[in-house]
Order: sequence, then C-alpha cells, then structure tokens
Amino acid sequence: MRTNLCILALFLAAAGDVFGADKDELRERRQRGAVTFHDGILLLHAKSVVDGTADGFRQDAAFYYFTGLENTLGALLAIDGRSGESWLFVNPQPPFSKIQPPEVSANPAVSKQLGIEHVVDWSELESFLAQRASSATTLYYQASVDAEELPPNITGEKNHEAPLWLTTIAAKWPSFHLEEVGRSVSALMGVQSPREIVALRAAARATVSAVMIGMRAIRPGVSQRSVEAAVENTCWNAGAHGSSFWPWVMAGENSVFPRPFASLIRYDHLNVVMRPGDLVRLDVGCEWEHYQGDLGRTVPVSGKYSDDQRETWNIFVAAYQAGVKSLREGITVDQVFDTWRAELLRHRESAKSALAQHAIDSWSQRENVRYWQLHTINLDAGHVGGPLRAETTIAFEPIASIDGQGFYLEDMFLITKDGAELLTPGVPYTAEEIEAAMR
Repeated sequence: MRTNLCILALFLAAAGDVFGADKDELRERRQRGAVTFHDGILLLHAKSVVDGTADGFRQDAAFYYFTGLENTLGALLAIDGRSGESWLFVNPQPPFSKIQPPEVSANPAVSKQLGIEHVVDWSELESFLAQRASSATTLYYQASVDAEELPPNITGEKNHEAPLWLTTIAAKWPSFHLEEVGRSVSALMGVQSPREIVALRAAARATVSAVMIGMRAIRPGVSQRSVEAAVENTCWNAGAHGSSFWPWVMAGENSVFPRPFASLIRYDHLNVVMRPGDLVRLDVGCEWEHYQGDLGRTVPVSGKYSDDQRETWNIFVAAYQAGVKSLREGITVDQVFDTWRAELLRHRESAKSALAQHAIDSWSQRENVRYWQLHTINLDAGHVGGPLRAETTIAFEPIASIDGQGFYLEDMFLITKDGAELLTPGVPYTAEEIEAAMR
C-alpha cells in the first residue's frame, strides 16, 4: 500500500510540474477544441514511437498543446464536442515503464490534477467508441506526416490519409466518418497566449545566435554538415533545447526548392563540400520549451556575392522589407505577396544585370514562386488560413530561384493590430551587411 501511495505521489508531482498555473489555460484550449468540433470527436494521439537516435523524446505538437504532457507515450486524447468533455486514454505499461514510471496514470486524483474530466486506462477506449458508434459520428483527426504504412487497397481508399490506428477504428465501427482537420487544429494553435509568447521570444533570441554562428562558419571547402553541427551546438549553448528542426545548410543546387526536401529522406542529408561562388540556404531554428524558432538568410560561400548575385539579392531584400511593412492584423497572404511583387517590379527599369532582370520578370508571377510563404510558428509550423490575427507568431519566408540559384529570407514576427514586431533582430539583410558579418 505504501508503495502504491508513493507511486501516486510521483504521478501527481509530475503532473503539477507540467501544469501548475497553466491548468486553466489548457482547459480553455480543450474547450475551444470542443466548440470547433461540436458535432463530433477530435482524436489526438501522443507519439507512440521512441527514437533512440534523438536527443530526447519529442511529443506530438497538437497533443502537447491540448494536454501539456511532454513525456506521455502512446496516449490518446478525445475531445468530445457533443458533451464538451475530454477523455485521456493512457497506456499503463508503455515502453521502459519498468525503469521509468509513466508521466500520468489512470486515476481520479490524476484526472483532477490535470483538469481533464476523464483519465482512464486505454482499455476503456473500446467502450467509449462503441457507445458513440451507435449513431453517425465524425472522428476528426490530423493526417500523419509519415509515409503511408500500407497501400490504400488494404487500409481503405477513402481513408488512405488517416493513420493506421484510426483506419483500424473505422474498420471496426463503420458508422464513424473520418475527417482530416489539420488546418483547423493549426488555427486553434495559431494565436499565442502571453506564456507562449515568452517561450517564442526566447526561441527567437537563441535562433539569432545560431544563424550568426552558422553564417560565419560558411566558407569554401567546408561541408554542409560541419556548419549544421555548429548551429546545433549554438542552440544548446544559448540555453535552448537543441534545434527545433535539423538545420538546412543547403549549398548550390541543394538550395533550389524543392530539392531541400530531399534531405529529409537522405542518410547524408544531401551533404556536400561547399564551393566558391555558390549561394547557401541557411535555415535555422532553436527550440525553447517546445516552441520553435525559424530564421534564415541566403549566404555566399565565398563570403562575397558576385555582382549579379549582389544586385539580385538586394532587390530581393527590398521586396521582403516592403512585405514586412504591410504585416498587421487583418491582412491576407495574397495582399502581402502583392506588396512584395510591386516592390520587385519597381526595380525592373533600374536593374542592370541579366540575372536581376530575369529574376524580377519570373518572380513577379506567383506561379513561378510556388514555395513563397507565410506560416505560423509556435509548437510547430502551421498554415495561415485567412487574414492574420493579432498575437499570432509567423515566419515570413519568400522562397525563389533563378538560373539554378536559390534565394531565401526569413524572420519571425509577432502580429499586432497595427503592425508586426520583429522577434529576430540583429541579423543582417543586405549583401553588404552579410559580407561584413562573415568577415
């Protein structure tokens, strides 16, 4: 009996550390989720796989947002829109439970401590679903970013985007309708609380340090990997929890989108030795209390841009800064692009080099800059699905290429009612400023 009480005390203490004064905020998040998905059930799965090569366990962003549980493995959160209540189904024996007790247990006292109405053993998931399957009900979910684990002719053609655990539920209870709502969940996460903004400011500060170190590490004959390692080390030294994504130090043709995406499925991460004359996409983020930084510049390997690269880059910067001035609550992504495009075209008559002229003509057409974007940045990078909202943190990230050369620029901003606060000051913009910083 004494042993059981000690274990329960450990669970409660852990939960108190995670929630504390934030319990009401987390409850409010789940209530917003219930209102948004009022006619069904939002199902969010904690990470179920332990990555033995990672620097630590990384919880699913949405699951963490609604629960605050950073170390819970394999649990499933159900936000029932019809009742307005939430259910947390926990695995009593996740991997390594014999040497490390689970973060939470199925116990009424734990339920009260967490502010979640029902914290139960995951064996009760079957009865929960069976009761709700008696009538047509929508199960809302986020599509997995992982590759499909089975072909659609096995998992079901209509549910091929759903994770395997959810297609199993749909097969057992055909009355359930599955609907992917990743963008809606991202919108719920989009506006930050004061506590979230504090963490994002810290992530941004650390990321600035990492970008500056990465910029100075770039030079001919150096591998992309060595710069990535310097960036990662700087995040830790700045007090962050490592990098929020593995750095992209992509030189030459590697910097031209969509090629950087190929690094995610390559053992070598597209590693090359950097060559004089090439441009580098330096894209960096440090993580602070789960919140992500995201920042970068286009950097010359030689420490100096060629004449045509310099002119093209400075025009790119001018268009970027015009777009920044338009950022505020209520503006749309298309309106920001129109401002960016107008500034590009303003330089058309004065552009001297063929590269700059070609770039302006190409980039002023939206279809030629498919990866140009604004995205939210908080626990994860998310979609901007309408006019910008105050207290949203975004990354403004124009991405373009011309004649086999990639151009990219990114900062973090906090949107306000009448403008945008730069969260990543101190990083150079123009060719001359970047060249000076690299010396």
